[in-house]
Amino acid sequence: MTKILELVSWFDSIAPHSLAAPWDNTGLLMGDAELQIKKVLVCLTLTSDVALEAIDKKIDLIVTHHPLPFKPLNKITTSTVLGKILWKLANKGIGVYSLHTRWDDAVGGINDALLNLLGAKSLGPIVTPDSNDETKLVTFVPEEVFEKVAEALFNAGAGKIGNYSQCSFYNEGTGTFFGNELSNPMFGKKGQIEKVKEIRLEVICPNASIQYIIDILMQVHPYEEPVYDLFMLKPKPSGAGSGRLGLLQKPLSIAQIAKKFTNTLNLKKIQFAGKVDLVVSKVAVVCGSGAALMGKAFSLGAECFITGEARFHDLLEAKEQNKGILMLGHYESEKPGIEKLATDLGMAFPALQVFDSEVEQDPLISF
Repeated sequence: MTKILELVSWFDSIAPHSLAAPWDNTGLLMGDAELQIKKVLVCLTLTSDVALEAIDKKIDLIVTHHPLPFKPLNKITTSTVLGKILWKLANKGIGVYSLHTRWDDAVGGINDALLNLLGAKSLGPIVTPDSNDETKLVTFVPEEVFEKVAEALFNAGAGKIGNYSQCSFYNEGTGTFFGNELSNPMFGKKGQIEKVKEIRLEVICPNASIQYIIDILMQVHPYEEPVYDLFMLKPKPSGAGSGRLGLLQKPLSIAQIAKKFTNTLNLKKIQFAGKVDLVVSKVAVVCGSGAALMGKAFSLGAECFITGEARFHDLLEAKEQNKGILMLGHYESEKPGIEKLATDLGMAFPALQVFDSEVEQDPLISF
């Protein structure tokens, strides 16, 4: 059996929380993380039809791209469409998890999936993350209690790097101090210079736990005034970030790029603005409603911007800059990446039955 908590940990590894947009609502939105599950349903949007599908298939957890709920709720009742969906699922003990913008921008996520459909080489994200989830803590400990302090920090969550725990670096040195009349030193005497053999200990700490780890350090450290330094780490190069820039294997016209998408995604039509015969080599992709990054993408050399949907004035801007913009449709731009997530999840947890929703469809219909 597999616990929901195991899936949560896996999702965190492939799509870190740092990739989520500030306004987004991701993670386990409803359910018991300790629950053991057998069946998972993956969908783009949790609609009433998808909820009924989950109930019929006796699903334990729904992994939906678009969060539900998206905004904080004051109440959950059947007087609203959202309330009805959540109430039905809660009564059946079905959990809800969402990745949303984390999966949009993750390495191997939705934007990468779109770029792969073109056979383009990824040149990295349009916007790289400007924050990191980790801080390095450095402290100085007398050698007599080094093991005790290090163990306490590890137990508090410090020293985790990927699949490894209790990671640290330490070396020996000499600490000096001069205590005034109000001091109460552990070693030596106040009122005179003292030298103590110490060990410099360095550990990586998750930002979410840094205050707790410092509190533990202050509790177990024997000094009256424990010394520690915090080093805010820059983001590690990962290829993750908002949108993707890509280099085509050979120059293509806007019409040829559109043709590739209509063939691979089985689309009836694609909307575009700009010159249809414009030949380009460098493209940018942002799934969903991604035109907010169009100006940045063009400034980085992209000649064609590919997204799900855009505003009227975004189209005019692309045309005025003699660039191209393709709109695949919100649903169509994100569905391939969600199907990939279902496949990846099934491979990561072979004991689970993972289903891709069979009932959801694009709400926008063309005549």
